[in-house]
Amino acid sequence: MSKNWNLPPMKFKLGDKVRFTFNDNELIGVVKIADFGGSIENDYHSYDIFAEGCLYKHITEKVCRTAYF
Repeated sequence: MSKNWNLPPMKFKLGDKVRFTFNDNELIGVVKIADFGGSIENDYHSYDIFAEGCLYKHITEKVCRTAYF
């Protein structure tokens, strides 16, 4: 198993407000943990996002967008 460390910079940082899709629902939350390269078996960035009273874990960067509010 090889890890691709040539990833671009992360789009979001701790405390950023983001919109993301989870189980076909769009949610708005705050980035609590930013995982460069995601988990050990993945080659993409992921985030743990607090939204609606719940911590959503390992949300991929590709489903996140900046929330303007």
